[in-house]
Amino acid sequence: MSNTQTYAGRIHIYSAPAALTQHIEWAINQHLNQVVKITWVNQSLSPGCLASELEYKSKLPVAAKIATALKSWHYIRCELRQIDLRTSDATLYRITPDLGLHQASLASNGDVVINENQLNQIINNSYSHKMLQSNLENALGSSWEIELEPYRIALASGTLGSISKSG
Repeated sequence: MSNTQTYAGRIHIYSAPAALTQHIEWAINQHLNQVVKITWVNQSLSPGCLASELEYKSKLPVAAKIATALKSWHYIRCELRQIDLRTSDATLYRITPDLGLHQASLASNGDVVINENQLNQIINNSYSHKMLQSNLENALGSSWEIELEPYRIALASGTLGSISKSG
């Protein structure tokens, strides 16, 4: 069996209560099947919360399992991106306390891609222009983008000195 790491990903935990960080680490370590020490920093937008970034490589696709585990703790804001290194197919998972989990396919430039089946379903379930617009925005994850953007900016503002890495 090959030791080739077929999948690569990045986990951005934008906001998590400090009391959950150990549980989050356990869940990530369990699904990556390795011990990863995650560096946490204070999240200035949410007092009492911490933030972190982690890059990983894995033989198996694990982002969906990690996203499902993280979603089970209601108070977390995070984003996971995973790419299949053989095909360049990428998937994005976004989680917020109010909106829940959003999953989308990504183009190589990072744009969300809506596939043919999704478009047909959106068109067939949209009885007005306003509903079509709302369904398209939901498929693109617009509400998740709006909610997560201030947290992305706060995390990118230099509060993290280094990114935790695994694999």
